[in-house]
Amino acid sequence: MEQLTTVATPVGCRLPRARSAAGSQQGMVLFIALIVLVAMTLAGLALVRSVDTANVIAGNLAFKQSTLQAGDLGVEAAVTALPTIIAGSVDTDLTPAASSTNPNYWYYASRRETDTYGVPTQKQNGAAGAAAAIDWSQLPIATTTAGGSVRVQMVIDRLCNGPPPVTDLLANCFAEAGVGGSGSQKAGASIFTATPTVYYRLTARVTGPRNTVSMVQAILSR
Repeated sequence: MEQLTTVATPVGCRLPRARSAAGSQQGMVLFIALIVLVAMTLAGLALVRSVDTANVIAGNLAFKQSTLQAGDLGVEAAVTALPTIIAGSVDTDLTPAASSTNPNYWYYASRRETDTYGVPTQKQNGAAGAAAAIDWSQLPIATTTAGGSVRVQMVIDRLCNGPPPVTDLLANCFAEAGVGGSGSQKAGASIFTATPTVYYRLTARVTGPRNTVSMVQAILSR
């Protein structure tokens, strides 16, 4: 017959308790939650910033397009100014600072050299020395649109080589012989020819909101 053995526990003594596993995990869950919260906050900020950047880019593209469309105003202003230029100062450089009539454009009687972007400089084509860029800040405003927020400045240069005055237009200019010349069919009679058509280059600088700038060029004939 088996005997049962009993162990007596002294009064007033307590057995050690096992540490709860659930209690040890509570601190780790809180730490992970904080990390996830910080990551979500950063992701939200990045999303907001990307949306703002996209809106700014879209707005700048819209302003850029509006300045390109306003370049037509510069072409119209140049077409209006050409008859006055040809009638009074076709062989003379005309700038607002040097003219008593204070035109709203710069006119060069000979072709200008261009920079790497095709924008005319102050240097005459073929002349010696370095080419100085045109100081557009000194040019007056030729015309405006959109309540004055879009401003157009323009430079016109006659596409003729050599210093003015240019006497032989067909030999020194981008020009076409006049059409419609006529004369007597009699031998030795005078033959009349029309005035050659000379080409002019218009360079319009259009400035819009947010400092958007567009350069527009057109070739005009007269």
